[in-house]
Amino acid sequence: MRIDEELKELNQLLYQMASLVESNIHRAIDIFTHPEDDDEKYVVNDDLVDHYERLIEEKCLDIMVREKLYASDLKIVTGILKMSSDLERIGDHAEDIMEYNQKLRGLGHGRMELINHIAEIAIAMVDDSVSSFIKEDSDLAREVIARDDEVDKLYEDAQKEIITKLQNQELEPAFAINSTFILKYLERIADHSVNIAEWANYIKSGYYKDTQIF
Repeated sequence: MRIDEELKELNQLLYQMASLVESNIHRAIDIFTHPEDDDEKYVVNDDLVDHYERLIEEKCLDIMVREKLYASDLKIVTGILKMSSDLERIGDHAEDIMEYNQKLRGLGHGRMELINHIAEIAIAMVDDSVSSFIKEDSDLAREVIARDDEVDKLYEDAQKEIITKLQNQELEPAFAINSTFILKYLERIADHSVNIAEWANYIKSGYYKDTQIF
């Protein structure tokens, strides 16, 4: 198989993995923001995400060992390998959020709209980081990276709101504890989205976080 065909196949695997991860995170957040729904329809398939990561890793390493790659092709293979790792972690966090959703059943989700807002931003960051790779859009990648500062600020605000409402007995302790975990996973999802955007930008420019690799 010619290298351009192998890279095309590698791209397709990454697209499929990204689509699955995005679907999983949407499902996990939907059950948090719509707790009245039946959560059985929001099952996430993290095993399939892990399967895609292994396939991509094996194919990337096989190409690296077998082919004498030009710098441009090596950037693509390296970037996809790194992006698949971050997508796998986002998939893990989608499963984590779903687990804590189970513990929040009947505890009053509607009292933390700020978390819902952070979830919307985090989901958009996942979507846009993958799109920046697919479309080879460096401007979009930089927008995703810049958006992380907003998430960090909102994360701190949400933590303070949880503490204040807990002290004022406006939240049940169980809700405060479990929603804090969900909040942290959302912040991590945003971080991994930034990593994906950084690697998408690297594939196009050869620079990762302002450092030229090759």
